[in-house]
Amino acid sequence: MKTWIYARQSLDRDGDGLAVTRQLDDGRQLAQLRGWRVARELVENDTSASGKRDRPKFQELLAAIEAGEVDAVVAWDMTRLSRNRRDTVRLLEAGEKRKITLAFVRGSDLDLSTPAGGLIADILAGVARNEIRVKSDRQQAANRQAAEQGRRVGGRRPFGYGPVVGTEEHVNEQTGKTEVREIRDFNALVPEEAEALRAAYRDVLTGVPLGRIAREWNKRGLTTTQLTRDGKPSEWTAGNLRGVLLNPRNAALRHHVDETLRGTLHPVKARLQSIVGRATWPAVVSESTWRAVVDVLTDPARRSSPNRSGVHLLTGIAVCGVEGCGATVHAGGGKGGKPGYRCSATYGHVSRQAEPVDAWVTDVLIAWLSRPDAAEMLRADDDEAGDQDEIRAELSKLRGKLNNLAVMHAADEVDDQQLRSGSKVLRGRIAELERLLVRVGRVSVLEPLIGAPDVAAAVRAMDTDRLRAVIESVMSVTLMPPGRGTRTFRPETVVITPLRSGR
Repeated sequence: MKTWIYARQSLDRDGDGLAVTRQLDDGRQLAQLRGWRVARELVENDTSASGKRDRPKFQELLAAIEAGEVDAVVAWDMTRLSRNRRDTVRLLEAGEKRKITLAFVRGSDLDLSTPAGGLIADILAGVARNEIRVKSDRQQAANRQAAEQGRRVGGRRPFGYGPVVGTEEHVNEQTGKTEVREIRDFNALVPEEAEALRAAYRDVLTGVPLGRIAREWNKRGLTTTQLTRDGKPSEWTAGNLRGVLLNPRNAALRHHVDETLRGTLHPVKARLQSIVGRATWPAVVSESTWRAVVDVLTDPARRSSPNRSGVHLLTGIAVCGVEGCGATVHAGGGKGGKPGYRCSATYGHVSRQAEPVDAWVTDVLIAWLSRPDAAEMLRADDDEAGDQDEIRAELSKLRGKLNNLAVMHAADEVDDQQLRSGSKVLRGRIAELERLLVRVGRVSVLEPLIGAPDVAAAVRAMDTDRLRAVIESVMSVTLMPPGRGTRTFRPETVVITPLRSGR
C-alpha cells in the first residue's frame, strides 16, 4: 500500500522538534508491522490545527488523497490530523471517495471504505473539537488570572522592556545547526528605549506631532520590535508610535481584554477600558503622565495630519466672542496678504489679524509664567488634584470591585439590572479619578518654563506646536470683534482667562 506518514506538533516550546521526531519513529514502526511501504513523510512543526493557521503539508496530503496517490495515512492519533470540523469533513470525504485507511499509533485503524469507519472518525473528531474548547476556556481563565496578578503571559517583546540577560544554545530542527538564542528579562527596562519613550510622552504633552517623533527615532536607529516580511525590523510611523504610547503597559498597568470587549470595541479602546490593576514590571512613566497623553491622543478634535507646522498659534484654541457663538477660530480673514483669524461657524462674526493677537497672548503668557509665585501656583494645582498614590490606590480598589461584580453576574448572584447600575456607579467614579490623574500629568507641560533663567527667551524659542500646548493648558482666549473703523490693536478685545488657580 502507498503509505504517507503525517506528523504535527501544535507548539514547539524548545524549538528542537523532538515531538514530531517521536511521531515519525512510531509511524515508521507501525507501517513496518503492517508491511506497508512508506512513500512520503510530512512534518508540520509548531503548527496548530485549530484552523487559525494554514497547514501546507496537510493541504498536500489532501491533494494526494484526492488524486489517488495514497492508500493509507499513518498518524499518531486523529488529533494530529485534524481538530476542526472543516478539515475533518474534507479528510473524510476524500478518504471515503478513494477508500483509504487511516492508521493511528494510539488508536484503531479506520477503514473509510465502510460506513462504520466514517462514523468512528467523526466521533473522534468531535471529541477533539471539545478538547479545543476546554483548552481555550482554561487558557482564557489562566490569562485572566495572570492579568489580575499583574503578570506577563507572553507575546512579542514590548518596546522599552526585555533587556538581554544571557544566551542559550538550541538545535534548529530545519537546519540541524546549533544556534544561540537570547534570554530576556521582561520585568526590566531597556535603558535607551525607555528614555526614548519618556521623551516621547513629554513631547506629546508639549505639542510635538507623532510623525516628527517617529522620524527622529528612525534617524537614531531605534526600530520597532515587529519584523517585516523579509525579517528586518520595522521603522516607526505616527500610527505604530501612537499604539505604543497608548499602551497601559508603559504606566505599569495590566489590562485584560475579554471576548465581549474584543468583539465590540476597537482594539485600542478595548485595551483602555480593560485595565484590571497594577503590573509586576516597572513603569516607564507615571500613570498621570500616561493618562494625560492618552487624553491628548484620543481627543476627537485632535488633528490627524502628520504635519501641523502650518497651524496658526490660536487656531482651534481661541473662540469667537460674538454673543451666543463660542465657536473656535481658524485661519482666514487677514487683509493685505497677512495671516488672520475668523470664526469657523459664521463668516460675519469675528475676523482679526493674527500677528498682534498672537503677540499679545504670548506677552500675557510670559508675564504669568514670570511671576515669582508661578512655581507655587503650579504645585497648588498639583495638590488640588490630590495625592497620586491615594488616587491610584482607590482606582485599584474600584477596578477590583468592577471585576468582582462581573464574576457575581456570571454566577447569577446579581441580576442584569444590578450589574448595570453597579457598573455605572463604579465606572463613573473611575472616570472621575482618571481625569484627576490626567490633570496632574498635564502639569509637566509647564515645568520646563517655570523657573527658567529667562522665561521670555524660553517661550519665544518654542516652536508653534509646543507653544500651542502651553497656551491651551494655561488660558482660554476669546476674540471679540475689533469694532468698525478700528485701525489699532486694542488688548481689551482679546479676553484672556486663566485656567489654572491663583492667576
